[in-house]
Amino acid sequence: MNHHPDHIQDEQRSVTTLNGSQLSVEGRKIPPEDISALEKNIESPQSGPSKVEHAGSDKLMLSEEEALARARDHPQDKEPIYLTFSKDDNENPRNWTHGRKYYITILVSTLNVLTCICAGGISSASTDIAAEFNASAEVTTLGLSMYILGFALGPMFFAPLSEYFGRNPIYVWAWLLLVIFQIPLALATNIETIIICRFIQGFFGSVPLTNTGGTVSDLWARNECGNAMAIYGLSSTAGPPIALVISGFIVQNKGWRLLFWIFMAILGGFWIIMVFTLPETRHTIILDKKTKRVRKAMQKQGLQAATNIRDANADEKKGLHTLVAITLTRPFRFLFTEPITFCAAIYNGFIYGIVYLFNEAFPLVFGPTGHGFSTGEWGLSFLGLAIGPLVAALFHPLQESYYLRRAAAHGGRGSPEARMWMSLGGAFLLPLSLFWFGWTSYASVPWIVPVVASAFFGAGIYIIILAILTYVVDSYQTYSASALAGVILVRNLVGAGFPLFGQQMYERLGYEWASTLLAFLAILYIPIPFVFFYRGETIRLRSPWAREHFNQDEDKPH
Repeated sequence: MNHHPDHIQDEQRSVTTLNGSQLSVEGRKIPPEDISALEKNIESPQSGPSKVEHAGSDKLMLSEEEALARARDHPQDKEPIYLTFSKDDNENPRNWTHGRKYYITILVSTLNVLTCICAGGISSASTDIAAEFNASAEVTTLGLSMYILGFALGPMFFAPLSEYFGRNPIYVWAWLLLVIFQIPLALATNIETIIICRFIQGFFGSVPLTNTGGTVSDLWARNECGNAMAIYGLSSTAGPPIALVISGFIVQNKGWRLLFWIFMAILGGFWIIMVFTLPETRHTIILDKKTKRVRKAMQKQGLQAATNIRDANADEKKGLHTLVAITLTRPFRFLFTEPITFCAAIYNGFIYGIVYLFNEAFPLVFGPTGHGFSTGEWGLSFLGLAIGPLVAALFHPLQESYYLRRAAAHGGRGSPEARMWMSLGGAFLLPLSLFWFGWTSYASVPWIVPVVASAFFGAGIYIIILAILTYVVDSYQTYSASALAGVILVRNLVGAGFPLFGQQMYERLGYEWASTLLAFLAILYIPIPFVFFYRGETIRLRSPWAREHFNQDEDKPH
């Protein structure tokens, strides 16, 4: 995606040099004197990136073997050594075998699916919960909305912790708490307990949103991450509808309390798998541990270099307090000053708002007031939304092939705008499928027709979300965590809000006109992919943050 997205990770200013001989905008070469002026006018970190410098000119960057050899050859040398990975270092996650990298990618993406299932599954139980606790439909809907609100706020807390302590401990401890908080839900004696615990669950369940994209970036280089990103994108888009497919018959046949016991068993099983098979992938944490090991080896040999060796990122590290401050402020700065971030946020927010609004709309269209389905049967109607992303993912190799051709044409450098190619068609799928769904929502129309329409909507959201998130990451690179944090915050705030009025909107406007209203709103967003694709270079050049990475010749994990 939160590479996902999801979100304040490695946000240090990377040092680079703009190459006047290669830099161009929309085919127009920029003269070297303009590039020189551009380099001098890049802003300071308080209002944007600081002055660009040549990388590594005053640092002695050595691998573990080189550092030990130098320390032995110069036992009294006190020059600082910065430890980095060697080219084929097997401790570098990007050098792990493809099988191991795919296993980790699939595992963390599965966590993303599971937390989405946990989020949306309660919609199948909302009627029973409302009846048992004598609560209104609006209050019961808070069980869904509060979880999504936790999704929105959790990354603001977990992102700096992940950067400071590493991804693995945050995955493990937050997921354990998500498992534990299934218990008070299963034993709840009032609606207040359900609402409060759902927020806590969403808060801890947001960790995959925070870390999964970063894990993918840790494992895969930019120009080889296409398949991994397709898996990650699939987990983000197919996860929410799968929740209702799974939970419907459980609630119908066994009651709503058993649903949370089953969630606890499944999530707990994956917690055990995670503890024993999920390694740390964050490069800065691995290098820090590696440096400590090399330092101990030097101390045993009485080498002076032991006091002067540090990891390659030592000068860029921030304290936890500073990281938290960045997490709480910079995403908002990106939202309100960066057109790319703002447009990505409102588009993603609108899409996820509809996805979770459908949790309230589908029971009306397919349930007793529509096609007469039972709880389990209208849960199965979400299969269209789940199958659509799967089908779209099968066509992702076409998008990846196009991107790699564009990258090759740029001498191997990245081409963020190429990420948007398939979304030029995907943008039209959203309004067309909503019109289709709306005007086939009559009970007299066979149920399969609106379900097929929802499949096309699912395909559209997969194409759009994956394109926009990868475009944001490629555009901002080391600053992408801040941009994605802003996008995910808006996405989940809107996702939390839409279900609260979904039922009222469909009942008052009618099923047909409610979906038609959403379709007309979707039309307003169609220009965004076209603007990014055709004018993206100009927009990036005007951004003090994206401009620093305009040449697209870096590939650091985010």
